[in-house]
Amino acid sequence: MKYILEARDVYFTYPDGTPALKGASLAVEEGKRVALLGPNGAGKTTLFLHFNGILRPQKGKVFYAGQELRYDRRFLKQLRREVGIVFQDPDSQLFSASVFQEVSFGPMNLGLPREEVVRLVEEAMEATEISALRDKPTHLLSYGQKKRVCLAGVLAMKPRVLICDEPTAGLDPKYARQIMDLFDRLHRKGTTVILATHDVDLAYAWADYAYFMDGGRVVGEGLPQDVFRDARLLESCSLARPWLVEFYELCRHMGWLGEDLLPPRSMEDLYRLAGGEGGRHFFKGAGQNKCG
Repeated sequence: MKYILEARDVYFTYPDGTPALKGASLAVEEGKRVALLGPNGAGKTTLFLHFNGILRPQKGKVFYAGQELRYDRRFLKQLRREVGIVFQDPDSQLFSASVFQEVSFGPMNLGLPREEVVRLVEEAMEATEISALRDKPTHLLSYGQKKRVCLAGVLAMKPRVLICDEPTAGLDPKYARQIMDLFDRLHRKGTTVILATHDVDLAYAWADYAYFMDGGRVVGEGLPQDVFRDARLLESCSLARPWLVEFYELCRHMGWLGEDLLPPRSMEDLYRLAGGEGGRHFFKGAGQNKCG
């Protein structure tokens, strides 16, 4: 198995004495869609900052593509080109006067020819649907527009790994869906996508693999259809079970589903389950039981 990013027993305490990571270990398989969940203060963002060298472990090691991170300028420049981070608060990331300048900053710093920079920027703005904003001052953008500009700025670097901290927070449902569709397109092209989120329904339906953090450590991991049924794990991380899992467990309890059926991961899975042999057409059965 090939890991693109790996943290091994990482410890980190901020200068004010706040301990953020207390032996965090996590390995991300290349090309996967990975969700990282946990309460505020669990260490998710701090771990992300270690993955592209913004922070350095006080104990433990971080690896990229099997190589331990070095903290010299040359190594970090290449690392940050290949491992892009989009922060939760876009105002912490934006600093250029206009949208085009913001999105072009990364490619320009790579020393690419102007024609190549323009092509990359245009592609990134089109992918995030902000082409119409190219000349708009960044300080006049809405919150959702700022988030998409930050994402475009990272995508213009053509990263091998995309890390996003709460990418759909503050977005209306339309733009949230567009962002998730974009992540799926990137994934199909081979990009490893890692999201930190509090949205258990999103993580359950989207991720190939999920990690749970609490108290600066990884306290659980596994396939979504397994770990999101672990009520004790979810409770320890102050998370609820996804509604699809809740509905599935209710149907099993009522005898409307066979014991060997896996929980649905999407509405489409649920519809198929409802009409299949294993489901015993349980919507109809449920109504009969209620009336009988």
